[in-house]
Amino acid sequence: MKIWSENMEIIVDKIYENRSVESFLKQHMSYSRGLLRKIKRSGAVIVNGTPVLMAHKLRAGDVITIEISEKGSDIQPQFIPLEILFEDKEVMVVNKPSGMLVHPLTGEPGGTLANAVIYHWLNKNREALVFRPVYRIDRDTSGLVLISKNRLSYNKLLRQLTERTMLRTYIAVVEGYMPASEGIINFPIARKTGSIVQREVSWQGKSAVTRYKVVRTLPSIGASLLAVRLETGRTHQIRVHLSHMGHPLLGDTLYGGRSDYICRHALHVQRIKFLHPVTGDTVDLYCPAPSDIGKLMGSADEIPDF
Repeated sequence: MKIWSENMEIIVDKIYENRSVESFLKQHMSYSRGLLRKIKRSGAVIVNGTPVLMAHKLRAGDVITIEISEKGSDIQPQFIPLEILFEDKEVMVVNKPSGMLVHPLTGEPGGTLANAVIYHWLNKNREALVFRPVYRIDRDTSGLVLISKNRLSYNKLLRQLTERTMLRTYIAVVEGYMPASEGIINFPIARKTGSIVQREVSWQGKSAVTRYKVVRTLPSIGASLLAVRLETGRTHQIRVHLSHMGHPLLGDTLYGGRSDYICRHALHVQRIKFLHPVTGDTVDLYCPAPSDIGKLMGSADEIPDF
């Protein structure tokens, strides 16, 4: 088993004066209770060079070093060309092509985004970081994937995702014409009985909310181009919700879509907007639709905000 040691150094701001280390880690670094237990069990907190307990009171200007040891990744590095839209010491954003898994499976250990990213990091920095995608997208969904390079950044970005302050805009081409120019689809989603892959709308499922706006209709193919935003992040959420509304994604044969115009579901993460986890600056990235969806759209123009 590989053991990964990750050290982080943070300077305490004045607003955290007289707070405990534990309070600081929860509020400033967004550490979960599980992670705090892991630090207590197999890590260390060092303030100004001296190991301290979680109850230790902090002063403005204190330098905290967090040391964490955990099971490392067994993902094998593999050279696969990457389209990187943004990268620094904390995060990277890549444009994942359709047909590629984000993370390896037991029966499919290679050819994934994770294999490619690990290779890239080793080749660039000679350092095998832990692969931490802030969110995942389906194999056949293309577009922007946000990846964190350390646990501090991961936790801060995950908080933005769960608090809905991170913006992700998808474009989708669906069959037919939506009943309204924009709307909210609010139906719970659960795993479909008897299937390990499919999901369905079910009142026994988890809450799921999808927002959409019709960008334009595409009469030549009997379809509509939508901009879509997720309020929640259930597996196959956009695909299930739109299919349930009677407007499956073109190419999404799993959920009733036609495959005569495109050979994969017509879904692409076109834009992501978030606050940088260290600098606080706004990072706003855009990725045009690939050619297969672009042909359906009539163009690969940027979709406006909504």
